[in-house]
Amino acid sequence: MTGVTGVTTYQVFYTEQAAAARDRLDDQQRASFDKGIALLARNPFPDLSRSISATGDDRTIRLTQNILVEYTVSMGRLLIFIVVVFNDRDVLVTETD
Repeated sequence: MTGVTGVTTYQVFYTEQAAAARDRLDDQQRASFDKGIALLARNPFPDLSRSISATGDDRTIRLTQNILVEYTVSMGRLLIFIVVVFNDRDVLVTETD
């Protein structure tokens, strides 16, 4: 879809699992998440993203320091299929160990 400014914006969809993880974010995390998704919708292939498939359409990126998403790009659509939220309590070995 092309907006008023002529910039193509991809439609964003979520798997059930990804939407559930998104919906569990607190207000501050959700605001940062939404900003990151809006940026991806305008450019789903930023330099910071990495391909996780042979075709390059399946990608991963850390939207924030604590939120990683995996997504696929196809026919003007951006499908978010994994949302991972990191928490410092989830670390096996800490810097002080």
